[in-house]
Amino acid sequence: MICQPKNTAKIFVVDTRPRDYADMVGKSVYDSVQFQFFGNGRDALSSISEDEPEMWVVNMDLPDMTGTDLQQMLRSRGSSAPILLVGDRYREKDEIDARSSGATMYFAKPLQREWLLSPPQHAA
Repeated sequence: MICQPKNTAKIFVVDTRPRDYADMVGKSVYDSVQFQFFGNGRDALSSISEDEPEMWVVNMDLPDMTGTDLQQMLRSRGSSAPILLVGDRYREKDEIDARSSGATMYFAKPLQREWLLSPPQHAA
């Protein structure tokens, strides 16, 4: 329930294993959500000059940097979107690092789509 899509929401996922998100992406309950995947931090950083997502989902262990390093670089470049740090498996150290670095949330795989998204609220 971290991201409430409006018209078309973009979620940028930075992870070397996009197949880990197949169930989440495949459930088209939220047709207005687009996922874009990056395999490393460098490619993700270059994307923000073109487009800013509504949310980032960043793996803690990237091939070129840590998830907390990428989070710090995104913030220093002006990104204000929520950043969720994700571990391939739960490790207490990862959760402590994520929380102390200011991440919006920390999750361990497998992720549940409902953890990330809430349906748009309609005015009564």
